[in-house]
Amino acid sequence: MTVTEIAIIRIHAGVTDSTLRDVLSGATLIQEAWHARAYPDRPSSTSARAVACFRGIDDETQVIITTNWGCVEEHWQWILSDDNKQLMEGSNLTDIIANAGPPNQPGGLSLSHLDTDIFGSSHAPDTIALLDSPVISLEQFVVDTDKKEIFAETLAKVKASMDKVVHPHLVRSGRTVDREAEGEEFMLVSGWSCVESHTQEFAASSESSLYSQLAGIASSVETQHYRRFL
Repeated sequence: MTVTEIAIIRIHAGVTDSTLRDVLSGATLIQEAWHARAYPDRPSSTSARAVACFRGIDDETQVIITTNWGCVEEHWQWILSDDNKQLMEGSNLTDIIANAGPPNQPGGLSLSHLDTDIFGSSHAPDTIALLDSPVISLEQFVVDTDKKEIFAETLAKVKASMDKVVHPHLVRSGRTVDREAEGEEFMLVSGWSCVESHTQEFAASSESSLYSQLAGIASSVETQHYRRFL
């Protein structure tokens, strides 16, 4: 089962897009070479694994790195590999990342894996892939376990409703498969032409009422907007 890595990192204020691009593009090439050695029978290029980096629009110190993996364990093989350890020790990553500690630990980045292919899945010719959208929104919902089923049912309805609003952009959703904290986590990723298309046009549409029901089921909701830079 393909899982989608959602790594949310904090960078120091003032880091430019060009610096981020230079440092992270070098890191992705090292990961690509490792993947090709570890899994020679599988596609390893950044495009084949939907590797991408997004920078926050609401908060420019927030960056998302996303990658497709065959499973959660495959990603952890990379994290624990000598190649990754050498990369973290010998590159400029630690100079720009404010939360470079172990994932999901104090001082570390936030790491989740969703149960589906969010960014690399096929799409109709008349639509715009999420990786090509000028803006994406990432909405994180934490749901009490006893409300998981009703939330998932409502989320499916919201996604179908939003599909009509965001077209030709796309809407994708998934559940975090390795959440260690209490409750369940779901994420909703949508493409937009601009932030205002989400915060104003969608918010004023009739479809937003169903979304309000969805948010009401969740115990917490966090929404951020991002633009791709790599």
